[in-house]
Amino acid sequence: MKKTAALFLTILMVLAMAACTASPAETATSAAPAADEAAATVAAPEGELYNVLEGKKIGNTICYKGDEWCADLTNKMEAYAAQYGVVTTVEDGDLNVETQNKQVENMIANKVDAIFIDPNTPTGINEALKKAQEAGIPIFAYDGYLEGLEAETTITWDQPMTGELMANYVIDYVNKNLNGQAKVVLLTLAASPQCVTRGERFVEVCAEKAPGINIFNTQDCEGNREKAANAITNIVEPFDLVVSVVDNGAWGAISAIEARGLTNVKVFSMGAFGAEPFNALKAAHPNYQACVVVAPEEISKLLYESAAKYFNGEKLEKTANITLYVADSTNVDQFWTFD
Repeated sequence: MKKTAALFLTILMVLAMAACTASPAETATSAAPAADEAAATVAAPEGELYNVLEGKKIGNTICYKGDEWCADLTNKMEAYAAQYGVVTTVEDGDLNVETQNKQVENMIANKVDAIFIDPNTPTGINEALKKAQEAGIPIFAYDGYLEGLEAETTITWDQPMTGELMANYVIDYVNKNLNGQAKVVLLTLAASPQCVTRGERFVEVCAEKAPGINIFNTQDCEGNREKAANAITNIVEPFDLVVSVVDNGAWGAISAIEARGLTNVKVFSMGAFGAEPFNALKAAHPNYQACVVVAPEEISKLLYESAAKYFNGEKLEKTANITLYVADSTNVDQFWTFD
């Protein structure tokens, strides 16, 4: 069984890399991220770009620090800022468009040299960002994306592929372990267009390939563990699997599943990285089955490298997608170093 699962995961990884490298002009990829337990430990920049950003002020707003993955990404970006000698603070957008608009306006007033933004919506911050561009401040988007406004580059990951990878994994799991039949709860995050896209593609692939999978209940966990737990607690009808577009939703679901004693229910996450999910997979957690691996350090590294290249006068690709992987207990050692 493990050999079969490992082979299937290898195929998934190849598909992910193929999707991310479809056009050299549009994407940038790298090999599997190096294991890294220290949240703020990152590699020092090398070569001619080392001093390009030194002393520059960079404004940075991330969509929501309350998410564990975003918190880790914040740590990595601040660590890279220290390596490059950048003056920055990563501000919390708190899943609120108005909050991010005010943050960008304050960055303009503070005359930052550049703005890094993980937008809560593709268009909601455009007015403030246009003012920044009019003031000569370059915009670098990451994680999310912008519409109606062109950033210097966007460092992100393929959201439809995220949903597709997880759908293929879940379908394989259901076919092998549940005779092709499963009742599924999907936890979404309506405030995030990226997360909505993941969920939609997951549903599409399951409908196309697995008629025995019944996604009978969809709940908005709002990226919050407590709300995810409440959603699962209130579902009366029996279910076999929970799939969450974010890891906070997955762990909130697990807390409710454990409280209800549902030892056979498996949980799948469409975006995770760090000690909590990887230790759970390593220990063969009874509920936490698999996750799409999204490495915060890879996003941070590409983001700062792009900014350094920009200020060094180099041309940037408009989009750079990081590589995606699916991890479970059979391959988690590839992504994390364990004591």
